[in-house]
Amino acid sequence: MNENNKTRGHAVRGEQLIDIYQARLDVPSPWTVISDQVMGGVSSSALQQDDRHSSPCTCLTGRTSLENNGGFVQMKLDIEPGWLRADYQGLFIELCGTAHDYNLHVKTNQLDKPWQSFRCTLPVQPQWTRFIVPYERLRAHRTDAQLQPADIKSVAVVAIGSEFNVDVCVRRFGFFLESETGSATP
Repeated sequence: MNENNKTRGHAVRGEQLIDIYQARLDVPSPWTVISDQVMGGVSSSALQQDDRHSSPCTCLTGRTSLENNGGFVQMKLDIEPGWLRADYQGLFIELCGTAHDYNLHVKTNQLDKPWQSFRCTLPVQPQWTRFIVPYERLRAHRTDAQLQPADIKSVAVVAIGSEFNVDVCVRRFGFFLESETGSATP
């Protein structure tokens, strides 16, 4: 895998990264696709394995539409409870795609409504970027709950809120251990 990439967020050494997902073209992707069609929207989406900039990855493509109160497509990864550790400080994800802002949504067992999540915005670029996301950067959306990292059940990369052509790929996702005091680009 080509490791050339930018890093956005706190500086974290490679040995502090704990992979949950690392793309391989010879293994089926565990990511699933969901669109606003589940609630009557008309956005389109597809999920496929690809190779971008010499790196295997899983890609979400399609188009968001605001018709019929829609406006989102996402690729979601379920998190097994056994993958979580108390010493994790946050998560990381490596993304590449057409320049656009995407959301990272984290769902926990605390949330019982589909519109609730803990989220942040990630400015995706057409080069691989590693986003380091400490738990405290995730903001509660439409809930008063406080994030309980031990209760994380899924993460999703979401195209949402405006009409645009979706093209975003993930090659790695996981968690990180204690971070250093330095930081890269926020």
